[in-house]
Amino acid sequence: MKIKREKNQIGTGIVKESFFCYMTLTILTILCVVPLLLVISASVTSEESIVKYGYSLIPRDFSLNTYKYLLTSKLKMFMKAYGVTIAVTVLGTLFSVSVTACFAWAVTQNKEVFRPTRFLSFYAWFTTIFSGGILSWYILCTQYYGLKNNIFALFIPYGMSVWNMFIIRGAFRGVSTELIESAQLDGASNALIFRKIVLPLARAGIVTVIMFDMLKFWNDFHLSQWLITDSDYYTLQKLLYNMLTSTMFLLQNSQGSNLSVNMTVPAETSKMAVAVLAILPIIMIYPFSLRYFVKGINLGGVKG
Repeated sequence: MKIKREKNQIGTGIVKESFFCYMTLTILTILCVVPLLLVISASVTSEESIVKYGYSLIPRDFSLNTYKYLLTSKLKMFMKAYGVTIAVTVLGTLFSVSVTACFAWAVTQNKEVFRPTRFLSFYAWFTTIFSGGILSWYILCTQYYGLKNNIFALFIPYGMSVWNMFIIRGAFRGVSTELIESAQLDGASNALIFRKIVLPLARAGIVTVIMFDMLKFWNDFHLSQWLITDSDYYTLQKLLYNMLTSTMFLLQNSQGSNLSVNMTVPAETSKMAVAVLAILPIIMIYPFSLRYFVKGINLGGVKG
């Protein structure tokens, strides 16, 4: 009877903890979803209704004039920004994953195989605690590396992420050492082992880091804000920032559009519409990549 009572108490405690966790997740989900719904609702509401009544979850006066305005007078600008963002996301992801994977493979080796492995591990850990500061970083990028107003400035500074390196290192450590030793006995070089054996077997960690990097480069704003002044290299996030900070930005190059003369420039709703256009690809991709995020967190937490 005593054992049964203890089991009932444990079961009751688990139910209470589960209820608390579900309630907490529900509240956090609502806090994340409501602002998104407000942005979508505002983007399909008329400018006059926003000015008069403010924002609401349900559009008071449904209107697509904002999207019409953006896709006519600002279509060329948006297509250019989309092209730059897609190019940065693709090139940045390939570059960052390559650098991070090579670094992770180096720090995974034994000291007898690769002598600087401990130094590289310490160096990666040290950079997560201390940095040289924004000013020195900016001078280094612009004056010495020439990373200003070019496509390389939008992804090279993010070449290696220590957090992603820990994830890939955890995946590499999960590869059987017997398999690697067998390949070495057959005469395979380290480069061949890394390319033909380790990378395919660590596919889960690699895909996880690819997803992280794709989101990072797509949503990044800081590099374009600090290193880009030429409008030819504006990303979607930089474009959104300009619209948020200056209503006059919406009036530029609008005189030649085919819009009605009596149409009011949608200053408020345009900001929301641009935000929707910027996050739309992420909303479409995220549900399919969620499992990789969870797996990546497990790899980094358990084996990192």
